[in-house]
Amino acid sequence: MTTTNTLALGLLRWLGHQDWVEYGVRDRMIRRLCNPDVVAPHDFEVNFFGVKYKGNLSCYLDWVVYFYGAYEKYELLLLRDLVKDKARPVFIDIGANVGQHSLFMSRYCERIHAFEPYEPVRRKLEINIRRNGIRNIVVHNVGLGHEDCALDFFAPKSRNTGTGTFVSSYATDSHECMGKMRVVGGDGCVSGCGLDKLDLIKIDVEGFERNVLMGLRNTLRKYRPVVFMEFSTETKRSFQGEREMMSMLPENYLVKSIQTCRPCCKYFSRPGYRYVDFDFSVSGGNLVFVPCEEAGT
Repeated sequence: MTTTNTLALGLLRWLGHQDWVEYGVRDRMIRRLCNPDVVAPHDFEVNFFGVKYKGNLSCYLDWVVYFYGAYEKYELLLLRDLVKDKARPVFIDIGANVGQHSLFMSRYCERIHAFEPYEPVRRKLEINIRRNGIRNIVVHNVGLGHEDCALDFFAPKSRNTGTGTFVSSYATDSHECMGKMRVVGGDGCVSGCGLDKLDLIKIDVEGFERNVLMGLRNTLRKYRPVVFMEFSTETKRSFQGEREMMSMLPENYLVKSIQTCRPCCKYFSRPGYRYVDFDFSVSGGNLVFVPCEEAGT
C-alpha cells in the first residue's frame, strides 16, 4: 500500500472516530472512499480499548473496528457498565463471532466463556487471544440451543461474516449452507463450565435467540444474570408475543431497549447510550433483561 493510500486511510479513520458527528454522515463519506464491499484485502493492527486487534479490511466487522473503533461501540460500554460493580464478574458471550465483545470484556471480567460454532470467525478470535496473551477467555466451538443436536448452518457469502445463522428463514440468497454444526443444550453446557457465579450473558445469534433462552432456563433461574440480547425482526417473529418472550426468563425480570448515539441538529450526534421503554411491535436493536433486585424495583 502506498504512502498516499496509508495517509488517506488514516484520515478516514480519524473521521470515523469523531462520534460527535452523526454516524450516517461519517459512514457515507467513508464508504464513498473505501467501500467495504470492494476494498482490497489489507491487514492491520490497531489498539482496541487496550487490546491489540489484528484484522483485515476485507472483513466487514474488521472494517468497522478499523474505521469506527468498534462495532456498536456504545453497547460495548454498556456491557462494561453492567459488570463494573460486580466482584470477579463472569461473562458468557453467545454468538461470539470474531470476538469483539469477548476481547473488550476481557479487561473487566475474571472469566469469559465465548461460544462460536463457525470456524472461520472463531479462528480470528483465537488469533487475537493468543496475540494478546489473554488467559481469561475460554472459547467453545459449539452453538448453544435448547437441546443437543446437529443443525444446518447458513454462512454468509458476503464480507459481513456476522450474519451466519442456524435459522433457515433468516438465510437469504447471500448465504450458503455449510452442513451440520453441533449445538448443545445451554443448561448442560454451562453446568459443565463449573461456574460459581454468572453476572452477564450476551446473545447475538441471528434469529436463534429463542432457542438459546429455552436452553438456559435453569441457568437463568440459578444465577439471575443480566441478559443482553439482539432483537432482530427474525427474533421478534420467533416469539408469539412479549408474554412468551418474558416467559423464557425467571420471574421478576424487567426488559428495556437500548438507544445509542442520538442525532442532534441533523449532522451531529450525542454519543452514549440510554435505556428506553421496550415496545415489542418494534424490532431492531438490542434489549437488556435485568433482575428486579438489580434494577432497584
